[in-house]
Amino acid sequence: MPDKKNPYAAAADAYGSMAGSVDQRAMEGKILLRAASRLEDTSRRLAAGEKIKSADIADVLEYNQKLWQLFVEDARNPDHPLPSDIKNNIATLALFIFKRTLELRIDPKPEKFQAVIEINRNIAAGLMKQVKPLPGQQQHPTDSKPKADSIA
Repeated sequence: MPDKKNPYAAAADAYGSMAGSVDQRAMEGKILLRAASRLEDTSRRLAAGEKIKSADIADVLEYNQKLWQLFVEDARNPDHPLPSDIKNNIATLALFIFKRTLELRIDPKPEKFQAVIEINRNIAAGLMKQVKPLPGQQQHPTDSKPKADSIA
């Protein structure tokens, strides 16, 4: 049951239950976790006082932004099976991600990374939720949720 007070978790749960094939969902979840891991590593290094090149920070932010651009483009497809309210939630989350990315490029404060990291992880959790196969459909090993630390 999604946390009603957390709109990101609610969106993740809804997207996770409605998205396309299980294999694609698992792949998207893994990519989101990879992006979250890279963002978290950058945030941790900044918090520790490490000097990180602006270009390196930009690379991490750009990777995540491009990922979200792909989600928006996919959701804009009129043939996409998600309901329009879920598509709108994806667009809203993406707008937040894009705005925060711009803020982080200007002033990369470690604490500003946290919301983006949490959004990625919550959406990944929804995507990687175990889904019951349809009658006559086999369940794949990727249907179960892998541990976040197994993603490099």
